[in-house]
Amino acid sequence: MANAAVNSDKAHAKVDGAAEKIHEKVDRAAAVAGTSEERLIELANELREHADKLAKSAKSRSEAVTSAVGDYTRENPTKSIGIAFLLGAVLAFLFRK
Repeated sequence: MANAAVNSDKAHAKVDGAAEKIHEKVDRAAAVAGTSEERLIELANELREHADKLAKSAKSRSEAVTSAVGDYTRENPTKSIGIAFLLGAVLAFLFRK
């Protein structure tokens, strides 16, 4: 019976050792995953900031072009109508084919 107890203790020690190694690996994997998640969040925030800057830039350029077209149209109404007519005729010709 003493032999069985010794074998049982050895088996428990091996199982405990294996469990400890597994726990260490799980803890290490969780730490890596946490770091990766933090980096992904930082990257997402950087991308969001960059997209906001691009949107603001596009909006200001769009407003500038709209203002310039509006100013030209007010200053040259006859030319504007002629240009619009010619552009419409060219597009109709192209789409007809």
